Amino acid sequence: MIDELDLRAGERLAVLGYNGAGKTTLLRLLAGLDAPTSGRVAIDGEPIAGADLKLRRSVAYATQRPALLATSVMRNVELPLRWRGIDGRARRSAALEALERLNVGSLAERNALSLSGGEAQRVSLARALAIQPRLLLLDEPAAGLDADARRAFFDDLEHALRDRATTTVHVSHRAEEALRLADSIAALTDGAIRQLSDPASIVRQPADATVARLVGYENVLPVEIDAGGRVLIGGAPSGVITTTAPGSAVLAAWAAAIHLVAPGSAPLRATVERVSQGPGRWEIALAGNEKLRAHLPFERPPPRTGDHVAVRVDPPRAVVIPIPHRQEPRP
Repeated sequence: MIDELDLRAGERLAVLGYNGAGKTTLLRLLAGLDAPTSGRVAIDGEPIAGADLKLRRSVAYATQRPALLATSVMRNVELPLRWRGIDGRARRSAALEALERLNVGSLAERNALSLSGGEAQRVSLARALAIQPRLLLLDEPAAGLDADARRAFFDDLEHALRDRATTTVHVSHRAEEALRLADSIAALTDGAIRQLSDPASIVRQPADATVARLVGYENVLPVEIDAGGRVLIGGAPSGVITTTAPGSAVLAAWAAAIHLVAPGSAPLRATVERVSQGPGRWEIALAGNEKLRAHLPFERPPPRTGDHVAVRVDPPRAVVIPIPHRQEPRP
């Protein structure tokens, strides 16, 4: 576990965790809305809870549900600038620039309550960016949007942040969104950071089974390692060889790492439980010594439900995670 989180100026941190992991609580602590029951939250050494107005106003917080007022989009984005005493012309210029960065400048005179979900999310973010914060906090900013709208939103967010040195903390339960914008990733479960790494490291070397599932591995299962370094699934060789010490471990493998081969051509056997069409692939559920999920390209004819197959795991698309001595085999 990580007991200290230290952000550099301009760093972009993504906090990845399931619902209830403590992501929003962390943001509220960083925003100074809640005071820590223990420990300390500070910006440049000054505690944020109870800090002076100038420090607290250097933090912008875009919540999961845009809290827009029943007035124009422009007035919504100008509001925090008005509180800071910015004069009307400068206020309008800053608000319009923020809206343009997020491709919603044309909505400036619309009533904010008439906006679609994606438009409202962009306006909420523009309001946060307009004050040019030192610290920008984003709480699941694309929550409630469909897949296409989420992709478009993050395209615009990436553009809006491209030339800014704003320190950013973005929380999400979606690995693809957390990995996209971050310099570093914090995997959060039960209010504790289990791993803090750069995006490539957390994907290639997850600290444990929980982190492996968080970053998207479809197969996370207990294995044994024999004296020769072979990784055994239910006692059968998987095709993966490791230098990890013999004993219990966890294997994390992408669904694309699970290869189906003719019966008898590999020691690991399974039965096809389900075949379904996924986005650009066949998705196969397998039952055997352990439940497995496989992805096959559409150009290959899929197996049929009930077929008996042999299975081989592709080593480059899998990682062996040692289990600490006191940890149970199935985290």
